[in-house]
Amino acid sequence: LNMLSSGTQMGPDLRRMDPFASVLYSYSVENDTYNFSWNDSEILYDETETSSTMHVVSMVIYSTTLLFGTIGNGLVIFLTGFQMKKTITTMWYLNLALADFIYDLSLSSELLYFALNEWILGRLLCKLDTVVSFLNMFASVFFLTAISVDRCISVACPVWSLNHRTLWLASLIVVLIWMMALGLSTPYFYFRDTEYDMDNSFKCFYSFSLENASSHRSHLSMVVTEFVIGFFIPFNIILACYCIIVFKLRGKLFHQFGRSFKIIMAVVVVFFCCWFPHHVFSILENLVDGSFEMRAVIDIGLPLANGLVCLNSCLNPFLYAFVCPDFRKISWRSFLSAFKSAFSENWAMSSFSSNRNSAKPQS
Repeated sequence: LNMLSSGTQMGPDLRRMDPFASVLYSYSVENDTYNFSWNDSEILYDETETSSTMHVVSMVIYSTTLLFGTIGNGLVIFLTGFQMKKTITTMWYLNLALADFIYDLSLSSELLYFALNEWILGRLLCKLDTVVSFLNMFASVFFLTAISVDRCISVACPVWSLNHRTLWLASLIVVLIWMMALGLSTPYFYFRDTEYDMDNSFKCFYSFSLENASSHRSHLSMVVTEFVIGFFIPFNIILACYCIIVFKLRGKLFHQFGRSFKIIMAVVVVFFCCWFPHHVFSILENLVDGSFEMRAVIDIGLPLANGLVCLNSCLNPFLYAFVCPDFRKISWRSFLSAFKSAFSENWAMSSFSSNRNSAKPQS
């Protein structure tokens, strides 16, 4: 690899500004325009231009998420918390929307950080900012897992579900989920900190150091925990649940609660599509070898991956409203009706009725 550099001033480092970017790089670079020679072809990489472009892209994504996420999730909270009868299904979706709503509100501090290129909200809020981000991740995936397991049990064991599926048990599970999510997010509070940068401005960053072996091991263990508990295990549980549901139903009940099934499937698919790139780049950050090829990949990919994470928190309300309705007849009333039908409990009773009918002897 041949590198030729021309001196320019470094642009904003998005890795240090984003709550999900976890490595404070230990190497320093004086120049940021590089000419890579690879297999007799040259690729010009201008870090300043790339960083500035991704800075704008990130601000657009954060602003969009803050606007639509607070409105959409606020509407879901209003409907499921105050307008609809309290059921187990509305309880799941209420807390899922609450996790996204808290995260969407926290983006206002990130936008301020992006705009000023300086953290002015103090050390405590710097630490809490990243805790909220990971609290959203763990709480969301745990509630999606709870919804999937709830659906699976109702379909596979409808009689048991009818007798034991209670609001009290669901409330207990909700509390446990929030406690687990908070516990898994707390370590990020310890490693997030503020410091003066070279331009005499405060920055909010992760205090992991690649030169400190114990710190690097701590970071690696957090990334592995985040991937295994916050992605791999829930994904496999959810996948197993829907395999069981499809096997048990084999098309019998999809006409009765097909929309409800499609909505939660869409929510799950969107969640994992939005979060998978984040986990990939979290792992890449740990494997970074200081090469400028890897640095270019992370400089571009990391803000885009974190942008997907942000967008995920505002997409669910749109899925609730627009999965399967007739768009030619859309109106405010039908829009609200679509929201409410997404949280319907009819699918549980349909499953029980179908099981009871199938158990009757043939005459």
